[in-house]
Amino acid sequence: MHRNTLSLSRIAFATALVIAAGSATAADLYGGGATFPAPAYVGDAYNATTPNKARLSRAASIIAPAVGFNVAGLSNSATGPSAGKTPVFAFVADGLSYCQTGSGTGKKVLNQDTVAANGACGDAASPAATGFSALSPTPDFIGTDSPTSTADYTTFNTNMQATRGAITQIPVLAGAIGIPYNKSTVASLDLNAEKVCKIFGKVVTNWSDPVLGLSGVSGPITVVYRTDGSGTSFAFSSYLSSACASFGISITPNQNFATAVGGAGAGWVGANGNGGVVSAVKNTAGAIAYADIAEILAQSATYAKVNTFDPAVMPVWLNLTGASLVSNKVLDGATQNAIPGTHSAAEQTCMKLIPPNTNVSGAYPIVAYTYINTYYTGHAATQSTALKNLLRVFYSTKLVGGVTVPGGPDLPKGYSYLHQNSVFRGQANTAINNCVN
Repeated sequence: MHRNTLSLSRIAFATALVIAAGSATAADLYGGGATFPAPAYVGDAYNATTPNKARLSRAASIIAPAVGFNVAGLSNSATGPSAGKTPVFAFVADGLSYCQTGSGTGKKVLNQDTVAANGACGDAASPAATGFSALSPTPDFIGTDSPTSTADYTTFNTNMQATRGAITQIPVLAGAIGIPYNKSTVASLDLNAEKVCKIFGKVVTNWSDPVLGLSGVSGPITVVYRTDGSGTSFAFSSYLSSACASFGISITPNQNFATAVGGAGAGWVGANGNGGVVSAVKNTAGAIAYADIAEILAQSATYAKVNTFDPAVMPVWLNLTGASLVSNKVLDGATQNAIPGTHSAAEQTCMKLIPPNTNVSGAYPIVAYTYINTYYTGHAATQSTALKNLLRVFYSTKLVGGVTVPGGPDLPKGYSYLHQNSVFRGQANTAINNCVN
């Protein structure tokens, strides 16, 4: 048990959460999964650990289990694009540990599907993570950009329903999926839907293609893509599925990008995690890829605009309607389906979903919605309180000069809170109060 050192503003916020939750006991929470929201969740300090970049970030007060690989703190580099900002997971009184495994592995850990939370997280030089480096086989929560599917929920029903009841899924942030590239003769690149679709749809394969409209530029285009189960891949392929049909290109939303596009193209290069993708682009002349813009900025990679919009410029929060927050549905590709198995109405309503084609008007068009998933029941009282405290950060508000603004910390460039609309916010807070037991 412990408490972290907090600034005065964070003490005030944490105190409000404790009063609302009815407990002053701090707890440690172990989670992992999606790499896409990591710069907002844990900060970008993991990029600066040596000799290898860290996958695991945790509060300084969390020292167990002991590990033999690089671990980062919950902080931002003093010289990086998020310098001076507090990561969300460092904003609460409870201690947080988060392993970047990708959404696919995160969902397997939640479902106890061949991977357990107490397996090793490792670092960038390690083999693929075999867990979150947690104390228990079951996690407290996971991060995912790929919403729960019928197959995911069916596996949960088989392995976990008897002890954990149901899956609680809460959307927490939106973030821009940037397009980093490495072409020394292209100082700036402004793409549109057709160009994006034809590059990642294996139609445009050379920088000289007239579709790109780049004078005097040539050489093969090397697409770098995620090889791990990835919510970023799911969100990006969801955008492509919606945008590319009018160009005769068929893409199916999938967390495996090669599957989404019907197989990797000739000469494509695979990489693990958003950090691995951006590193591969920087090290490969002629490369182009997709990754969260915060990771692109943290690694100082060159990136494209889309429809003249810069992915680093996102609204502070989005004005999503209450109807944008769907309940009682899983997502299979682009299709919403009923939750499989037998669950009470109360359990079913805890499955919250923002359809991936929900647009952000007047802003960068390629956006991922990212979620925190946990169990409906079976938490110790201290863990339940800590999880609610964490989730409430994403849906809190405060008054600044008489104007209502998000109550959480300032996010890195390229991320937005979701809860400007009071109806949307109220629905989410109701789920947080009722769905973590």
